[in-house]
Amino acid sequence: MMPTPELTLYTTPFSRGTYAVWMLKECAAPCNIVALSSAKLHEADYLAVNPLGKVPALKAGGTILTETIAIITYLAEQFPEKNLIPAAGSIERGEYYRWLCFSIQLEYACMDKFFDRPSDHPRFHSGIGYGSFEEAFGVLRKHLSEHDYIVGGRFSALDLYYAALLLHFSRNMQVLDAADPIFSAYIERHTARPAFAETMAWAQQAAAELGE
Repeated sequence: MMPTPELTLYTTPFSRGTYAVWMLKECAAPCNIVALSSAKLHEADYLAVNPLGKVPALKAGGTILTETIAIITYLAEQFPEKNLIPAAGSIERGEYYRWLCFSIQLEYACMDKFFDRPSDHPRFHSGIGYGSFEEAFGVLRKHLSEHDYIVGGRFSALDLYYAALLLHFSRNMQVLDAADPIFSAYIERHTARPAFAETMAWAQQAAAELGE
């Protein structure tokens, strides 16, 4: 395996980029974390990094990676000794990709519910990947009622991502019931990790320094 290139993460405190910070801390990865204010995302310097003005963005050597799930999966592969992704070629790796892609459907479902977009029209229901909010989260809820972890019987990058997403959907967007015993137990189990506490401490300090 080739050595990990020099890493620089661009993010804002308490954004999706915080998931990438959490992943860096789980990996104990050497990385320069550049904390940006929200206003900076639309300035020329950052648009040269990510033209969409979104975070996170990870500079790995001379390459820029965007999309949170891509970044955390890349980091999991770069630090195999941390066992944060199933072995390449295993069926568990296939399951990892399945649930990784499914997380995108859950985000669509949550955004549609948050903005009150109807999904009960038959053509809409059959045409979108997640079917309906209730069906999509029913699949996840059933899975988590039977498993402490998304795949492989141990904590992985997917648990980091799903715990962060469910926390966001329930606490910030309030489209999920924060008292749901299955989801709340899953969130609490994984956000109890020391790296999550370190990440929240980083976010609070970065926000204070940025005056946000």
